[in-house]
Amino acid sequence: MGLTSYTFFDEEQSLRLASLISSLKGEPPNGPFYESSKDLLEKEKFTEVLTQYAKESAVLVNVDTKDFESVFNLMIALIKDATASVIPQLVEFIVNPIVASATDKALLKLRVLSNLYNNLERANPSRFHVYQAIVSVAAKNGEVDVLVPTLSQLDGWLAEWNVNTDAKKRIYLALADVLGAHQDYKQLSYEQLLKYLSLFSATPESASSAKKYALRAVTEAIRIPAVLDFEDLVALYAVQSLKKEDAPLYNLLNIFLNESLAQYQEFCDSHPGFIDSHGLDHEANMRKMRILSLATLTSNNVQGEVSYDTIAKTLEIEECDVEMWIIDVIRAGLIDAKMNQLQRVAVITRSTHRVFGDAQWRQLRDKLKHAGSIAETADEAVVN
Repeated sequence: MGLTSYTFFDEEQSLRLASLISSLKGEPPNGPFYESSKDLLEKEKFTEVLTQYAKESAVLVNVDTKDFESVFNLMIALIKDATASVIPQLVEFIVNPIVASATDKALLKLRVLSNLYNNLERANPSRFHVYQAIVSVAAKNGEVDVLVPTLSQLDGWLAEWNVNTDAKKRIYLALADVLGAHQDYKQLSYEQLLKYLSLFSATPESASSAKKYALRAVTEAIRIPAVLDFEDLVALYAVQSLKKEDAPLYNLLNIFLNESLAQYQEFCDSHPGFIDSHGLDHEANMRKMRILSLATLTSNNVQGEVSYDTIAKTLEIEECDVEMWIIDVIRAGLIDAKMNQLQRVAVITRSTHRVFGDAQWRQLRDKLKHAGSIAETADEAVVN
């Protein structure tokens, strides 16, 4: 899209659209609007006639359902060869009335917007405006499913369109809000919220403006069962800034980051009512902390064994329930393990560290040294 001339402008289709718009405006098919368009065409003022058509998008949204998609696709077919300089304005004129119109014809509107999007060149910044419109229409009409396949590509698209930071913030927050309204997409919503918060600069002023969303991100991370990695969240400056103003919530987050079930229970004892006041579920928190505590316990015993008794004490459960919890942590992707029911031990083959700090680096260094010593001993044995 974006040719520098109108060599292939279809005047017949253009007049067809002019006649339709004229009728929708309550004029005769060859009324004033039609005659004005025809006059512009005869003078080869193609940009002016396309602008005139695009400005009537608010009229076109009222066309019958059976004609809606074909009429807008005719408009799109006409503007696809417009000069590059006018495309942003034409797109805006077409898109805005579709977004602002009543909540009907939702799927038709989304198909029209998708067609407009696909008729723009891949790197055309106007694609961003259309994508925003798709998000708005989907949100207004409860058609969130159409957005999900786009999320994995969005970061790349924003780079291609050279979108500025403020615009990125708007789209990530819009997506977080839209997805967050649906139970099935809570985790995707949280991921967009993280991206939104990552765009704030590391200054007190930025942290203050982001505080509302930092608080939201922390509570969502704790609340969503599938969120078991808190490092990216804690690393955000806006979240770090909660340490002073919202110390209890920040401390709770740190417990989920790298502490145990025992520390969580101590927190609850010293902050009565805090969990409920933040809309969190104590039993769900206990379950998540048991999963995380077992991950920590096993990370210190990779290629080793952990007794069922030790697991039961750490998780504060009956030993008969240990295997169920091991299976849950395996399903969560945090560990790989085999259960030896005769010896009542779990044999750990892989475990994910909840954080990777100095202690984990030291542990890795020691393992590498140990592996090196074994290799040297083996070499000496071969030589001898």
